Amino acid sequence: MPEDHPLALGGHGLSPLSDRYVLPFVQAADLVIAAGYDPIEMRAGWIDPWDPAKVIEFAATGNTHYVHQADLSFVCSVAGGLEAISDGGKIGPAESWPGGEIARLKGDLEAAFSTREEWDVTAAIEAIARAVPENVLASADTGAHRILLSQIWKCASPRGLIQSTGLCTMGCALPLAMGHKIAAPERPVIAFTGDAGLEMVLGELATLRDLGLQVVIVVFVDASLALIELKQRATGRENLGVDFGHTDFAGIADNMGGEGRVAADVETLEREIRAAFDRDGFTLIEVPVGRKAYDGRF
Repeated sequence: MPEDHPLALGGHGLSPLSDRYVLPFVQAADLVIAAGYDPIEMRAGWIDPWDPAKVIEFAATGNTHYVHQADLSFVCSVAGGLEAISDGGKIGPAESWPGGEIARLKGDLEAAFSTREEWDVTAAIEAIARAVPENVLASADTGAHRILLSQIWKCASPRGLIQSTGLCTMGCALPLAMGHKIAAPERPVIAFTGDAGLEMVLGELATLRDLGLQVVIVVFVDASLALIELKQRATGRENLGVDFGHTDFAGIADNMGGEGRVAADVETLEREIRAAFDRDGFTLIEVPVGRKAYDGRF
C-alpha cells in the first residue's frame, strides 16, 4: 500500500532502532491482524512478540515456522479473510487508535532515522528521495544500505520498493530494476546497491546498455561489507574478509555505454539524480559514504 495510507507504517523487522518504537506499539494493541505476514528474516525480537490470544492470522500456507503464534489462524485468501472480518469493508481504520498513537509513532520513527549532518548516508538517501519523480520504482540490494533505505524511503504507490527478502541475495537490485523497466517502460526506475553487490553483477551493465534502458543506479561506496563488518565488531570478532579496494564505478559506466557520475554532497547528488531521469540510457551515480557509515543508523 502507499505509505500515506492511514494504515501504513512502513517496513520494519530488520532494524533494532525501529524495534524500540514499533514492538511496544504492537504489544499494546488490543488486536493484531497478521495479514499475509511472512516472518522470514525478522530479528530475534520478533519471535513471539505478542500474546497469541489477541492475534488473527490470514496466510496462504499453514504456520509451520513457529516464529509467532495466533489464537485464530486461517489458511485462505488474505484479501478474502480481511473482507470477511471487516463486514465487507464497513469497519475501517478510523475506528482504531483514537488517541493519535499512530501519528506519534510515525513522528518518532521519522525523527529517529533523520540526520543533522550535512553529508552522510542518511543525508544522501533523503536527497535522492527529494529529487526522484513521485511515481518512481526503486529496487534495493542486500546489505546495510537496504536496512537504512527501507526505514527512510517513502513509497507513493503500492510495491514502490522491491528487494530480495527470503534469499537475501546480493547483486539483485540491478536486474530487478532492469526487469521492471522492461515490464513498465513508462515508469522511472532507480536501483540502489552497495559497491560489493554491484561488483558481483558488473556484467549486467552491458545488458543494460544493449537493451537501451533508462535506469538510474546509485552505488553507495564504502569499500566494505558494512553489515558483516558491523556484526563482527559488535560480537568482538576480528575484522576479517570484509574490507576491499575501491572500484571506479563512474569510469566503468562511461566505458560501458552509460553515464558515470560521482556525487559527494547533497546539492550535487540532487542535481545528478534529476539530470539522470532527463537523459536516455543508463546513469550510474557513485555516492562515497566512507567506512563505518552505518554505525548507529539503524
